[in-house]
Amino acid sequence: MKKHVFAAALILIGSIWSGSPSHSAGNGTDPGHISGVMAEVPVKATVLFFNDIHGYLESFTITQDGQKTEVGGIARLAALVREIKAENRKLGIPTFLLLAGDILQGTPMSTVFRGQPDIECFNAMGVDAMTVGNHEFDFGVENFLELKRKARFPFLSANVILKSSGGRLCDAYTRLHVNALVSLYVAGVTTPELLTTTRPSNVSDLDVLQPAIALEPIMEQFRSKGPILLLSHCKAETDENTARKYPDLTAIIGGHDQILLNPRKKVGEVPIFQAFEKGRYLGRIDLWIYPSGPRAEVIRWKYYPIKADQIPDPEIAGIVDRYHRQLDSKYKEVIGTAEMVLDGERERIRFEETNLGNFVTDIMRDVTGAQIALLNSGSLRASINAGPVTVENVFQAMPYANELMMVDITGAELEAILKRAGRGSRQDEDGGFLQVSGIRFKIDGTTPVDIRVGEEPVDPETVYRTVITDFMAEGGDGYTQFVGKPAVSTRSPLRELIVSAIRSRGNVSAYIEDRILRSTSH
Repeated sequence: MKKHVFAAALILIGSIWSGSPSHSAGNGTDPGHISGVMAEVPVKATVLFFNDIHGYLESFTITQDGQKTEVGGIARLAALVREIKAENRKLGIPTFLLLAGDILQGTPMSTVFRGQPDIECFNAMGVDAMTVGNHEFDFGVENFLELKRKARFPFLSANVILKSSGGRLCDAYTRLHVNALVSLYVAGVTTPELLTTTRPSNVSDLDVLQPAIALEPIMEQFRSKGPILLLSHCKAETDENTARKYPDLTAIIGGHDQILLNPRKKVGEVPIFQAFEKGRYLGRIDLWIYPSGPRAEVIRWKYYPIKADQIPDPEIAGIVDRYHRQLDSKYKEVIGTAEMVLDGERERIRFEETNLGNFVTDIMRDVTGAQIALLNSGSLRASINAGPVTVENVFQAMPYANELMMVDITGAELEAILKRAGRGSRQDEDGGFLQVSGIRFKIDGTTPVDIRVGEEPVDPETVYRTVITDFMAEGGDGYTQFVGKPAVSTRSPLRELIVSAIRSRGNVSAYIEDRILRSTSH
């Protein structure tokens, strides 16, 4: 089931409790009495979590079944966290708050302040640990290290390595003290896609080990000392493989795929959770920790939707409002009118041609005079709704400061590039899928066929002038065909070109033109 279907279902029915197979939620089971024999009484603890905030500190509007609904907002999520902590405190139950990566970027506030307001909010909320996401490096390693210095909680990643020293960039794990005698260990891992999903020059001194391999010494060291939670920013398949390799993990709290795992997955005895994206849900798991094991069991779990009727936390709201007021007034300027929705939704733009992709790649080709324009779909992060368009709307659709680069490629190289573009399934939501202008082609399975430049079949020997972004020129999203190839910078930032195009045209529209067709389902 697709993530938006999960989200719609939960918004309709509200938050949901689910118990483990062995202990139903709230059934009054006393773990100290099993089959009439006194058993060990476990210690209780609660873990709250969220992931893939992507700069969405303010609430935003979504459309479901034709109805607009306000969702999210870090101040509302923070208020819920404080409410749960207060309830647990009365019962003597410790509560921990974890973040599964990707605090950057996707909003003008994130683009302008580069994660500073996010860290300030997370500090005030009492985040206990965060695993490192691939987008944490979108503004370079120095900005990442500055955020890490300002955070009053550890950044975790067992598998991100500095090439220059061979050491880890961050701590591999942290220890959460449940009480004087019991601890919960939290390890962090990061997707190997880090090296291809951010600008390669940003991560040139980094390497990423396979998560399961990097975890091995941690599991060996701590599995006899206390239960271990894995805070993961990896693909779901990676998390499932990790669960198979380490069946004694208490749970995996995931990110990166930006899905709502409801019901939660379970691989063997390891439950896997993920709380969608952009602060739209707060996840919760309640644990029984058995001190003599040491082991822990998830006894129940829940996702809370973050909705407009929730009262925001005033301290966090104040932080967000302060940064909002600092945003230059240019972001609120209306620059034109969209006559239709320009579709940048993740589940479509990363698998098929969309009118937003056509709109942007046409601008790339128009301003440079190139024969071909190629744009990785991962650079487009939101739709532009019909109606008035502001600078802020453009920044939300394209949060990255990409510059246009001109390169010459042969028809044979173009075929190899398009083969890379078509390799993913719809479920992969591959940011390397290309939106194009100046060419048409079909994808047969994963193979590009019937490639045409203009109206002519592609010639393997002919050289075509092509416009791409500097991200792609550096090999981003796995486009190694461009690495080392002579490229000329236009010094033109694509985002500003989009703003200029909308402003000059006034009313804008774009359509699906069958530039990309799939001849078989994939």
